[in-house]
Amino acid sequence: MISKNYKNNFLKNKNILVTGASKGIGKCVTENLSMLGANIIMLSRNEIELDKIYDSVKEKYKTKPFIINCDLEDLDENRAKEVADIIFENYKNLDAVIFNAAVLEKMSDLVSYDLKTWDKVIKINLTSSFILSKYLISLMESSSNPRIIFTSSSAGKLSQAFWGAYAISKAGINSLASILSDELESVSNIKVFNFDPKATKTNMRGLAYPAEDPSLIKDPSDLIDYYLWMLSDESTSTKKRFIEFGKKI
Repeated sequence: MISKNYKNNFLKNKNILVTGASKGIGKCVTENLSMLGANIIMLSRNEIELDKIYDSVKEKYKTKPFIINCDLEDLDENRAKEVADIIFENYKNLDAVIFNAAVLEKMSDLVSYDLKTWDKVIKINLTSSFILSKYLISLMESSSNPRIIFTSSSAGKLSQAFWGAYAISKAGINSLASILSDELESVSNIKVFNFDPKATKTNMRGLAYPAEDPSLIKDPSDLIDYYLWMLSDESTSTKKRFIEFGKKI
């Protein structure tokens, strides 16, 4: 839900990559940013759902969305370069990246945690963001207001029992975002944010808290004002890097 007075063309012709765009927060962000004129490059492994979102966005908002079918578990440097090349061929530049894709897989004590699941979670949640950043940053140099938005989690700060690879991947994201922000600050106009959406009604939340009443949890649409602020000129002069739902922006 957009409560601030952003103009209808606020994001017109802005090219924004959203990972994990086929459901949950990623889908909601795709639809809402498209409504404000953005061309959303939707990356996900679920091509069937991406096709549905593509058709809906194209018909409703007349923007120029694009689908990149990619399983982040299998992402390597060659595939990341291909993603960057595809975006360049179709859009020439990139204005923002929203790293939203993540998996939980299971809650387990570390002694029982299997290596196959560990590798999958770390690759999707952390390593893919690192590799894609390497190849996408050069596409953002010509943007007037470039942004990289990582997705954090309180699990990455508290590191509580049974959160396993997910918590560790999010702790890694916190470090990745901070390091990248430091490195880009003096050589680029790219602004890096790390956003903690807090408890939000998603399939992952349901897996982590099966006894929780979902009607008491906020909808992904409640996050949109935070994304719009991070993408807007309003956030250009801020010194904040870590943005947390519920805190003043």
